[in-house]
Amino acid sequence: MPTNNKTSLGLNSWLGTDKPMRSDFVNDNTLLDTLLTGHFGDMTKHLSTQDRTLLTQGFLVGTYSGNGLASQDVTLPFEPRFVLVFALLRPANLYRTSGGYNENNFAVATKIGSTQGVFLDKAKLTVSQTVNTPTAGGTLNNLNNAMNDYGYIAFR
Repeated sequence: MPTNNKTSLGLNSWLGTDKPMRSDFVNDNTLLDTLLTGHFGDMTKHLSTQDRTLLTQGFLVGTYSGNGLASQDVTLPFEPRFVLVFALLRPANLYRTSGGYNENNFAVATKIGSTQGVFLDKAKLTVSQTVNTPTAGGTLNNLNNAMNDYGYIAFR
């Protein structure tokens, strides 16, 4: 039997004069198994810093004002996996019957490719504006018009 010596976890701490019994080891193993199983199963203690950031700050919503140039760079505070870009208070796509072309007010940018009008390079989002009226059947990228404000949602 162990003496009254116990560790901070409640495990037996024998003295040289003690005579351990099998039940002492079984009880210690049961206690360790219970404590470790509870700890390993506690996912709040085992998330990486990156996992915690994804859970608490998985996306960023932001805005920018168009400057009317052919392109504008928007610097993001992190390197997103993908970004949605859209003109505020405008439809995603508008068909201009007078010129027979589409006005594109929405785009998606990813690390491996993007829709027309945007490009993503690490933490830099480049938005485009078509400066000349397109021909019939063409597309006017309207993601940097000086008269518009734009929104984006960047996902980690």
